[in-house]
Amino acid sequence: MRSLFIPLVILGLPLAEIAGFVIVGREIGLGMTLLLVLLSAIAGVVLLRVQGFAVIRRVQEATHTGSDPGREVLGGALMFVAALLLIVPGFISDLFGLLLFLPPVRLAVAGYLRSKMTVVTAASGQAWRGPSQRPEERARPQVIDLGEGEFSRTDDDEANPPEERRWQ
Repeated sequence: MRSLFIPLVILGLPLAEIAGFVIVGREIGLGMTLLLVLLSAIAGVVLLRVQGFAVIRRVQEATHTGSDPGREVLGGALMFVAALLLIVPGFISDLFGLLLFLPPVRLAVAGYLRSKMTVVTAASGQAWRGPSQRPEERARPQVIDLGEGEFSRTDDDEANPPEERRWQ
């Protein structure tokens, strides 16, 4: 089932966009259809610029306060996707882009994505495993234990290595 979904979307979305152009073009005319496509692309570029700077500012504020900027980064990524959908010509992609700009829809999509992934921040040593759990300290130390055959070392700084290391 999953193996058929992606090719159908890749083939079906352009066909649906073309059908949307034909339907809208019949109703409002060619000039107005092209104007709508141009205006949606301009709106996408403007929103990308304005929202992009706002997201960068929120991420910087979160890092300065010491909190995890993961929510801001995910929200920014969704805003970026929404702006790209507006820039891409087509009315169906514009509809999805406009829906992603609505905060309730964006929060729902972000909540779904957060429930499907585990985020580990190396700087804070915390792991976040979904919306129902709070960040928790890692139980394991950050030490990798290797066996004898899994590790080798070569020192380039050493001018004359010991005899037994020369032949390894």
